[in-house]
Amino acid sequence: MTPYEQQSLTIASEALETAQLGVIAAYLSIGVASFALVASVVAGWIIYHQLKSQRWMSLLSFEQDMDGRRRSFTALALQLDADNPPSNLRAIFEAEREGYLNAVDRLASSILNGQFPEKEMKQDYRDYIANVVKEFPDQFRVGTRYRKVVKLYEHWQD
Repeated sequence: MTPYEQQSLTIASEALETAQLGVIAAYLSIGVASFALVASVVAGWIIYHQLKSQRWMSLLSFEQDMDGRRRSFTALALQLDADNPPSNLRAIFEAEREGYLNAVDRLASSILNGQFPEKEMKQDYRDYIANVVKEFPDQFRVGTRYRKVVKLYEHWQD
C-alpha cells in the first residue's frame, strides 16, 4: 500500500469516527429535546390546573365578600325598622349596601371579562343577579354606578 493510500485510509477512518460522534450527539440532542418537550408539557399542565384552582378560589372570595356585606347591611336594615334607631344608622346602612352592590358589580365584571366560564356562572348566578336588580331597582336605573351588574343582567335575559 502506498503512503498516499495509507494516509487516505487514516483520514477516512478519522472522518468515520467524527461522523459516528456526530450521530451520537444528534441522538443525544433529540433525547434532550424530547425530555425538554415532555417537561414543558407537564409544567404547562400543572400551571393550567393551578390557575384553574386559583380561579375558583377567587370566586369563593367573591362569594364570601358578598355574603359578609349582605349580612352586615341586612342587620342594619333590621335596626332601622326598630323603634328609635340612631340618627346615623341610615348613613351606615347606605354605605354597607353600597359595599355589597360594589362586590356584586366586581363579580359581574369578572364574569363579563371571561375570568369564569359563563355557562357555569349563568347557571349558578342568573337568578342571584336578577334578584339583586329586582330587590334594589332604584340602584340600577339609568346612570347607575353598577353598570356591570346591569350589563350582565341584560345579557342573561336573552
